[in-house]
Amino acid sequence: MWPRFGIKVGNSTLCIAYVKADGKAEVIANKQGDRVSQACLLWNGDAETECGLTAKQKMATRPKQAVAHSFQLLQPEEELNEDKFNKLALKEVPCEYDKEAFVFRMEHTVPADRDDQEDTIVTKEMSAFEVTVELLRAELELARQYHTDTEHEPIAVLSIPSYYPAKSIKMLSDAAKSAGFHVAQIIAEPTAAVLCYKIGEEQLEKQQEARRHVLTIKCGGLYSNFALYAVQNGYFIELATFGPFSIGGRQFTDALVQFICEEFKRKYKLDPHESRRSLAKIRTAAANCKHILTTLPSTQLYIDSLMDGVDYNAQMSRARFESLIQPVINGLIQQLSECVERAQQTHPELKRIDDIVLLGATMQIPKLQAAVAARFPDAKLHNSHSTDEVVAIGCARQAVFLLDPRQAQLQKADDCVLVEDDLYIWHGNDETNAKLVLSKGSILPAKIKVTLPQSGEGDAIDALASFKLRTGQSEILARLPDTTPTIDDGLFQLEVEVDWDDKDGNIVPLVRLRCM
Repeated sequence: MWPRFGIKVGNSTLCIAYVKADGKAEVIANKQGDRVSQACLLWNGDAETECGLTAKQKMATRPKQAVAHSFQLLQPEEELNEDKFNKLALKEVPCEYDKEAFVFRMEHTVPADRDDQEDTIVTKEMSAFEVTVELLRAELELARQYHTDTEHEPIAVLSIPSYYPAKSIKMLSDAAKSAGFHVAQIIAEPTAAVLCYKIGEEQLEKQQEARRHVLTIKCGGLYSNFALYAVQNGYFIELATFGPFSIGGRQFTDALVQFICEEFKRKYKLDPHESRRSLAKIRTAAANCKHILTTLPSTQLYIDSLMDGVDYNAQMSRARFESLIQPVINGLIQQLSECVERAQQTHPELKRIDDIVLLGATMQIPKLQAAVAARFPDAKLHNSHSTDEVVAIGCARQAVFLLDPRQAQLQKADDCVLVEDDLYIWHGNDETNAKLVLSKGSILPAKIKVTLPQSGEGDAIDALASFKLRTGQSEILARLPDTTPTIDDGLFQLEVEVDWDDKDGNIVPLVRLRCM
């Protein structure tokens, strides 16, 4: 049963982590030593395909044989209409995508044997589901380093963006099963990110019932999205989700690409926009530069034979890069602020953000992290893990909590009923001696033991057996069963059971009292 695995599948990258029974999660590095693998597939024109970094490196020169950014299309065909296609970043897919057949169509040119013959073009079609299977098979090879049980498939928890339709969850599960994993559960990416940092676990261990509000900010390769959670009593309560928004790593890369094109044109009077291959080279170099500048203050930008045999060589500092991407950062922060304000209008109790969790490779940019910290100065910013690894680590940690990992759970969340306001109980009409039974956000049903002082309103059985409960502006009259209640030194020892009933769509509270 151990180890278990957590897998994050995205448009740009994949990441896999493993966890043993002690609960410590570790990311598994691939053959190149990278802890994150590229979500890219390349067809060699024959029967073989390759995935990962080598496929991405060859994509610049062989774009029609490559598939990238395919995960955005892992959706049921009935969802993929023209409106949906207009919202997707199909121009980021290097090969042709057939909107009628819902397949990627890769082309490979076979040179003719003789000069008087024409070259032959062969094609290969793959659906987004089939591409996902191939990418996950590459992750399975990494998992086999730690999973030595030949009789059972590796147990895995996978993540999916919170805005994906329900049918995509089943498609992702089926793809992972076809790749060779046993899918125990699929959870939303923001939930996995919160799990990664163990938010709320310390309060649970100390039996503290204080509610924490958590904001997750994802900025990946193509899109950004936000989610707000209330964390209390070990539960993650999803308050609101926003997105996807078309602000992602590609906008940050585009800012650098545009700068390189303008500089090259100014120096050499050559326009790289006129050559698709030149633009592909610039984009690859810009993406590498962007990642390097997240950790180093400067880097060298060198592109061999960019156009007409002319090389490009320039020094790029982090300060210059940050000035180029500042407009994109401003747009993301403005979008984030608007979403949080909308959530606060819907949830008046959301007066402050306690924790912020960052996920997605683009959130590694220091300037972007600084902008988020400046926008929410009172919140704790969680960024100790690499932002493109937090989801996989969170999924692996979730695998620890599964009681029966062999039973698949394919829903991202469960519906439950919460207490909207604090619930108090007192004896008789003396509210000054009220005791807190359940705090706001507690999950129903619940059973609590309380000790209440007698109100002193008389010894009649009716008076002794009468109690009142209040939540918000509502009061509930509750009575003990038809027995004389037991009083010890003027105190009631009660067991209060609070449940709920659904009457024509209205949630009605049910309260049962019992003397201990």
